[in-house]
Amino acid sequence: MFYKDKLYQNYRSTHNAILQGPQSLDKIKSNFPVYNYFYGAYLPNHKTAKILDIGCGDGNFVYFLQQSGYEKACGIDLSEEQILLGRSMGINGIEVADLFNYLGSKKNEFDLIIAKDVIEHLTKQEAFDALNMVSAALNETGQFLMQVPNGQGLFYTSIFYGDYTHEVAYTEQSVRQLFLNTGFKQSSCYPVNPYKGSIKGKIRNILWSLKVAQLKFWRMVESGKRTGIFTSNLIAIGKK
Repeated sequence: MFYKDKLYQNYRSTHNAILQGPQSLDKIKSNFPVYNYFYGAYLPNHKTAKILDIGCGDGNFVYFLQQSGYEKACGIDLSEEQILLGRSMGINGIEVADLFNYLGSKKNEFDLIIAKDVIEHLTKQEAFDALNMVSAALNETGQFLMQVPNGQGLFYTSIFYGDYTHEVAYTEQSVRQLFLNTGFKQSSCYPVNPYKGSIKGKIRNILWSLKVAQLKFWRMVESGKRTGIFTSNLIAIGKK
């Protein structure tokens, strides 16, 4: 058996469950403010938008979208274990599917496609092929949102090497190069800063901002450039 098949087959029980603990609808709902903080600004304005979450896991983000009024939100994942968990909690619109097989029959269909913590699992060729298919599956004003490990991140190695199935880390520059060669006309990247929804989070955010200022200073010293994204993950938006 190919090693990824085995790991994906047991992805919930041997990875996510150990990292995150037991899952429940109440736990998912408690994360709604976090989801909205990180991704709310990138969601379509109209609630009739058709949204696909690739690699949706147990469907937690699909459930957030549906509860936020996006009734046409759906998701796919390779892991039957995770999809069954989501369905057992009553989450609808999620199914077991390979993204390549699924997207192969979809053309100009979606307003938004999301791949949160997914594309890093693909080889470079697979990612290139996948994004071409994502672009084709989006309608003419559609957007693609992905979250990936940031190769420029200060502590990205804990994310990137924390999953045996990860293949590639990305930077703002490599994301732009990939997007502009797979049917997207615009590329934007954003840091995944500490969540500011609590006093502790606000303090973390302030301290992180100070660290980023320091990192930008030393980057300027080394390269003459004072820009960069230094969080462990980055969010990228591709527009057609």
